[in-house]
Amino acid sequence: MGPRWASAFAGLGALRRLAPLRMSHEARLAQLRALVEPQLSTPVVFPLLVAAFGLSLSERVPLWTIVTWILVVNATQLACYLNARAFIKGNVQPEGAEHWARRFEAHTLAFSIAFSSALYFLWPTGDIARQAYILSAMTVSLAPMTLVTIAYFPVFYRTVMPIAVAIGLRFVAFGDLFHFSLVVVLSLFMALLVHLAGIVNNAILGAINLQSDKNALIEQLFRAKRESDIARARAEEANRAKSSFLANMSHELRTPLNAIIGFSEVMASEIFGGHANPVYKEYSHDINRSGQHLLGLINDILDLSRIEAGRFEIVEEEVDIVHLARDCERLLDIRAQAQRVTIVEDFEGDLPILRADARALRQTWINLLTNAIKFSPPNTVVTMIARLDPSGDLRFGVHDQGPGIAESEIDKVMEAFTQGAAGIAQPGKGSGLGLSIVKGLLALHGGCFELKSRLGEGTQAEAVFPAARLRRPTPPERRASA
Repeated sequence: MGPRWASAFAGLGALRRLAPLRMSHEARLAQLRALVEPQLSTPVVFPLLVAAFGLSLSERVPLWTIVTWILVVNATQLACYLNARAFIKGNVQPEGAEHWARRFEAHTLAFSIAFSSALYFLWPTGDIARQAYILSAMTVSLAPMTLVTIAYFPVFYRTVMPIAVAIGLRFVAFGDLFHFSLVVVLSLFMALLVHLAGIVNNAILGAINLQSDKNALIEQLFRAKRESDIARARAEEANRAKSSFLANMSHELRTPLNAIIGFSEVMASEIFGGHANPVYKEYSHDINRSGQHLLGLINDILDLSRIEAGRFEIVEEEVDIVHLARDCERLLDIRAQAQRVTIVEDFEGDLPILRADARALRQTWINLLTNAIKFSPPNTVVTMIARLDPSGDLRFGVHDQGPGIAESEIDKVMEAFTQGAAGIAQPGKGSGLGLSIVKGLLALHGGCFELKSRLGEGTQAEAVFPAARLRRPTPPERRASA
């Protein structure tokens, strides 16, 4: 026996080998839906074929027998059709799949037994030609039966096996070697049919499982998106509440704080007479410095909270960025000298006029310069730059020769109340708000903030404004600026 025949015999165990990939209730329900579709598509054609087949044997079989067989077969087929209709209209849930599977199996088995009974009730005794005709018709019917029931393997078995058994028993009834050999051929054919049907059925089940997994994944994604939207809405609401609280508290705190600063200045200046103990004068200076530091912190918090709450309104005007930079440089020159830091300029000539909020730009320059001076070692240089990019955008900022920032901390230091390793190592030098305020102010103008740094190589903090905010100055404006 050759390998092809051995492979065919191996197909007799196909049902066990080709076990379903995963037979969950959902998968079984999907298989039943796939089974129902072809059963609903042939409600008229099949009864006509059954009637035509039966009546073609009327010369050798009594008419009443043929009519009875036609009525029984069509009744069982109608029962299968009505069962399929009830399944579709019943909106079956996965938990009910087992019940409906048993119903389909029972209806199909009844139909298959009724249909294959033609080999006995309609058997034309003594007419070899018609006997061959009915055997051929029954054998050929196995192909469409397979196609209709392949989606669900138990129904496939209950459909084709009764027909195949009836054909085999008819061959055996002849009692000669030729028909026994036909039984062997039929067995091999059925083994191959079961094998191929198992492969196709597993492919269908695999597709169903993939669809089920995809639907489950989509549902999980939608659920995760809903949860994410809810969490984001809560976070935004909490952020708005925080910003509103900080803004209100900042206003409430500044009023008494200004009074403290004012009274400490009066006490330090000894306007109403000298202190009996000189230590009180030192305490007054300490109170004044602490109050000024706290007032600066509150102002930063107020600005940041207004930016985050969307309440920071920019008043656009035309600004000479170089002139503004030099004003800010003069404000911080004393601090730079105290720390022995030199401020130098690297401004490109003939820079355009910038349309922006002058107060916001001033605060940007002051924050960047303050950070650079604060973290620069003595006897180093801080460079103020302003130039046009090749793209036409305006870029300005500060380069220092400080300790630098690790690449992993660059995003971190631009968050509010967050400092890098250098800031943590020098407590009291800042609150970690300056860069986050700069970032927010630039975003309000449609610009962006870029921070480039490496440990031991200094830091480059640059603001970028889009070309749409620039205007070339006229010659009189250039002369006035000079």
